[in-house]
Amino acid sequence: MKNWMRICQTLQTMSTAALFSIASVSGQTAASGVPQNDANNPGVARLYGDATLRKNIPYVTNPHPRQTLDLYLPKGAGGAPVPLVVWMHGGAWMLSNKDWNNVKYLVKHGYALASVDYRLSGDAVFPAQIKDCNAALDFLLNKAASYGIDPGKFIVGGASAGGHLALLLGLARNERTFDADPAVRPFAILDFFGPTDLTTIIDEVGHGHGREVQEDVVPGLLGGPLIKHMDLARSASPLTYVDSGNPPVLILHGDKDDVVPYSQSERLHSRLDDVGIRNELITVRGAGHDGPMFETPEIQEKVVSFLRESARRGR
Repeated sequence: MKNWMRICQTLQTMSTAALFSIASVSGQTAASGVPQNDANNPGVARLYGDATLRKNIPYVTNPHPRQTLDLYLPKGAGGAPVPLVVWMHGGAWMLSNKDWNNVKYLVKHGYALASVDYRLSGDAVFPAQIKDCNAALDFLLNKAASYGIDPGKFIVGGASAGGHLALLLGLARNERTFDADPAVRPFAILDFFGPTDLTTIIDEVGHGHGREVQEDVVPGLLGGPLIKHMDLARSASPLTYVDSGNPPVLILHGDKDDVVPYSQSERLHSRLDDVGIRNELITVRGAGHDGPMFETPEIQEKVVSFLRESARRGR
């Protein structure tokens, strides 16, 4: 791809910023002498900061190497079942890193956290990615008792491309072509700067670096030029699935984002308002596409409060 190097540099910057807050916890794990590579021992539990971590759990039979998840369980959990956050990483649907997770702090607040990997656009075109996310969700809910998870209290979330997939996972519960089970519904969605309309994102992003990225990654996801895949682009756009039956949505977006236009989140916020769905758009002033400004104590408190209120209301 003509802009591959620039895309990689952009994603490297984004993932480095997202992983910065994880480093201290990882250091604690390494210092404990616990093996860091569990690839040959999927699902083996080990301590990880405030959590017990089970890595590389396959969620389908005969999995692709990326059809795995990491599960963080609150340390000391073993009493009442805990709520679950199902998180999808970013990476422009092209790069994979389950450690890229903006909400690991939720484990300290009593949430289990599943960080889901999925097939990338280089492995299979859409809707393979959302089918994988639904398969992971079904797996987790079916195994909820063995992990001490409450299957009736789960949230879906993600950042960037993962935010896009989290929105589809939460909003498109009646979409059988995504392998979604209509009986399964989250009580909230966390969307960190995810694309919401693939039919317009290339034009909305404007000229320059962000447009170059989108001109490569959107056709990569769809399997060809946008103009020849508009129906698929509409099917892949979360805005398509906004209706009065959606769960509450918390949206976070930087007003200086040059990769996913801030206007994409504004339109989602407006459409959710139009159908009467409780939602909040948190504008992170001065922030670009990801970074430590999305994990400040103030932002963390807003995320926790939104989830608590959603749980209290029952949606």
